[in-house]
Amino acid sequence: MEAGVESRDRIACELVAESLRAGHDVQVRVAGSSMVPALWPGDALIVRAVSPVELSRGDLLLFARDGKLCTHRLIAELDDSGARRLITRGDTALKCDPPMSSDQILGSVVSVSRDGHEVPVLSSRRAKMLSFGIRHSAFLRRVILKVHALRRHSELLG
Repeated sequence: MEAGVESRDRIACELVAESLRAGHDVQVRVAGSSMVPALWPGDALIVRAVSPVELSRGDLLLFARDGKLCTHRLIAELDDSGARRLITRGDTALKCDPPMSSDQILGSVVSVSRDGHEVPVLSSRRAKMLSFGIRHSAFLRRVILKVHALRRHSELLG
């Protein structure tokens, strides 16, 4: 079963990448929790292809890593002997992702929908403080994700 899931994930990555290269916006769903509270599991993201010169610190970037789609925030750019390298990190992650080249970026998040309503892509001071707390407390992370799951479940029921 694991090989089937990996194969499906890789095919999804290829389809998203091809659609973006063809100039189409793509909608993807958030599955992980590395970007809480900016992005919650179940959020719908609209992603648009972006040229490397348009990238700026704070952008939410979609890329493929280990055959899966990933959305993390651009936090820095490095000049590696003339080659531009990008540093991303999930808002709740302790460590940065390995540096990547700009051609590894599939696109940039242009809108986020949560429970059918568009929410701002930018993070607030309150969200940054919550991200810091989640980043440094596994207990807080579990509690917040559990509350979110319970809230979504109750909204679906009634």
